[in-house]
Amino acid sequence: MHRVETISRTLLAASLLSVGLIVLALVMPDVGGLGARPTPDAAVSSVTSAITQPLVLIALGLAGVLALLSGAAAGSRPLSSAVSPKLPALSSNASLPQRLAATRAAIAAALTPSSSGEQVLDVLLEGAVRCETSDIHVQPTPEGAEVTFRVDGQLEPITSLSGASLTSLTNRLKVVAKLVHYKSDAPQDGQFSLPVSAGTVDLRLSLLPTQHGEKAVLRLTGLGRRVPTLDDLGLSARDRALIDRFLSKPQGILYFTGPVGSGKTTSIYGALQHLRTSRGGNAQIASIEDPIELTLPHAAQTQVNRAAGLDFASGLRAILRQDPNIIVVGEIRDAETAGIAVQAGLTGHLILTTVHADSSAGVFNRLLEMGIEPSILSSVSLASVSQRLVRRLCADCRAPAAPTADQARRLGATASSKTFYRGVGCERCGGTGFVGRAAVFEILEMSPALREALRTAPSTQALLDLAKKEGTVLLFDAAVACAAEGLTTLEEAFRVAG
Repeated sequence: MHRVETISRTLLAASLLSVGLIVLALVMPDVGGLGARPTPDAAVSSVTSAITQPLVLIALGLAGVLALLSGAAAGSRPLSSAVSPKLPALSSNASLPQRLAATRAAIAAALTPSSSGEQVLDVLLEGAVRCETSDIHVQPTPEGAEVTFRVDGQLEPITSLSGASLTSLTNRLKVVAKLVHYKSDAPQDGQFSLPVSAGTVDLRLSLLPTQHGEKAVLRLTGLGRRVPTLDDLGLSARDRALIDRFLSKPQGILYFTGPVGSGKTTSIYGALQHLRTSRGGNAQIASIEDPIELTLPHAAQTQVNRAAGLDFASGLRAILRQDPNIIVVGEIRDAETAGIAVQAGLTGHLILTTVHADSSAGVFNRLLEMGIEPSILSSVSLASVSQRLVRRLCADCRAPAAPTADQARRLGATASSKTFYRGVGCERCGGTGFVGRAAVFEILEMSPALREALRTAPSTQALLDLAKKEGTVLLFDAAVACAAEGLTTLEEAFRVAG
């Protein structure tokens, strides 16, 4: 901290010296003698000019260098010399609700209405990491801002900020993310990394103008997360056998779909771990992602950088020249990327990618809308996996629960033949009845009948109906089965699967 203060004082002193030189240079023509009348001698005037001009150039050059140094220092050091308050340590066996409650209290005690942006950001990040938060939301209000953490898919209120702290925090975020500081009337996005007590956390920042100020959303990635395996996904024995079969194919496309935060990237990373293990040195893996959420030790991962002209399409073209046999495309969202991916899948590459759609069958209609020929799409596609995340019941306090009348109506005969559960609430789950989340999958395998049907560009519902006849377990049925196993509640099953 003393080093930071010394640098600041040195820059200030040098800046004052620079200003002094400029002033001296500007007044030198008048200092022929204090109070004396100006000399008309041309020779004296020429000599004075010869002295002042170099001084002005030197002073301006020094001022420019100092400005650059000051900008670099601002981006690489804290905005203030104040020490950020530390949050007290938590018990290693504290449950998530206990960690949330303790974090709320600790943040409230650590921050004041006059806390600097540096202090607010440091404290919020420490709290977010200890609560295993995926996103931090800073929502402006007339009085300041409300801060919420997204934990296990649910938004948890954490603290309130004063108007002064919100302004300081927004400025701090713009500095560390290298955004335009004075721009507050347009969206801005950036990325940066910051140290916390547990290591270094990678963050993706989104700023959006609102009626009360700029809303900030921070996505936390990397810290404390290990690369998942297929065993971590909670696949049923049947679903695991299907995924293993798809990944054994030498070429084709495996699609993953679902809403934001449904675990698609986690599933892809788990599949890549399996490919690396099963194929060993024969697995040449390359990816184009936005963002890179986890670093994979045996993959060449490329981050989308639109400012540099690197998007999914151009990145995929470049990857194909690198001779990979397994390629991850973070998302297919346009016709160009779709066309390149399809051609790659037809020419000896195994492609894993995501497409935003409302069901496994909906993926194919999205690609048809992008201009992919039905016959080519039916040939290149291996399967489509639609997934959702449900809150997992606490095993210590779950209890049998009869379906409501409306639930029984929707379940039909299943209502009386299965046992379902609810969360009672206990110390382990903090009275919520839930601990963690579980994944629910709908896996549509491209059977010969489905390939033939896809050539006629059928509707999504027609394709789903045929898939069910071919043995696909639809998302609703998979969610209900998850509830019948006691992993979640019927309310959760209906929430994610309709």
